[in-house]
Amino acid sequence: MVKLLKPKTQVRIARRWFKRIGIVLLLSCSLATVFYLLFKSDFLVIKNVNCWVQDKTSLADEKRWCEEAERLLLGKRMVGSNLTTVVVNLEHKFLPIGEVVVKKKYPQTVLVQIAERKPIAKVCPPEGREFLVDKEGVLYSEVYPEVQTLSRAVLELGMDLNLGQKLEPEIVSLLLLEEPKISLVKYIGQQGIEAKTNKQLTIFLSREKNLENQIRALQMIVQKYKIEGKDLRQIDLRFDQPIVKY
Repeated sequence: MVKLLKPKTQVRIARRWFKRIGIVLLLSCSLATVFYLLFKSDFLVIKNVNCWVQDKTSLADEKRWCEEAERLLLGKRMVGSNLTTVVVNLEHKFLPIGEVVVKKKYPQTVLVQIAERKPIAKVCPPEGREFLVDKEGVLYSEVYPEVQTLSRAVLELGMDLNLGQKLEPEIVSLLLLEEPKISLVKYIGQQGIEAKTNKQLTIFLSREKNLENQIRALQMIVQKYKIEGKDLRQIDLRFDQPIVKY
């Protein structure tokens, strides 16, 4: 025997179904709208690139760098695009660029802040051009007017120096020293380093031993003899006990 539903019950069931269908349709329309805005329309497409070089020097080619940033960014979508590739491309294409920060400003603008590499010294072979080197050891530019007073170090490494070349970490560590200030670095044999300062101090280090420990010992020795008022002539750190001459 078939049990018939009362009219009121039938109405309630119909309303529930209409409500469910309405929710499904609303969600579907919302998802479709979001999908369209994100991936099909030009509402979230980059149309403005505000680019500048922070604390720029005469080395900065702001116009060219920013034009390249615009070329790489304009037309890309704000959502779903990997903007880090823009950073990598700019840093690889222009050696003087040290850092690029890209920020999104919705819906259609991107801010690009470029920072130049900071030089730690001028370096050159015994005979040849001078280059600027940064803390990462990258030779990124020839010398420009603002850095004429920067300290200079001659590098005798048994090879030519060229733009884009990266120096070994031990060379960079020596160039970063404030006291003593290194003016010459030379490889001796397979595992030795000879360094000289403007004060005629000669320093010998080993490439086989921990360089950080050697530099720490060097600074302690220099400070000790400076307090004692003695002029150092030679420090040899290649052996278990430092050899000091003054």
